[in-house]
Amino acid sequence: MTEKPQELWDYKRIAEETGLSVGTLRRYKKTGHMPAPDELPAPDRPRWYPTTITEWMASRPGRGTRTDLRGEQ
Repeated sequence: MTEKPQELWDYKRIAEETGLSVGTLRRYKKTGHMPAPDELPAPDRPRWYPTTITEWMASRPGRGTRTDLRGEQ
């Protein structure tokens, strides 16, 4: 029995699923605010498993959260 290959998402698909723009996603990857790609068939074509993205989205701080103030209270 052969296991079915798992789907991989590109920037466009992630944008459709999350509501973030492709430009925002590219910037997040460049600045390290996105998980590392699960597959990198070419340097400019990263791909992620849906579970990687859904877990990342669930762990992101809410809109307007001041992450620069963490630990200061």
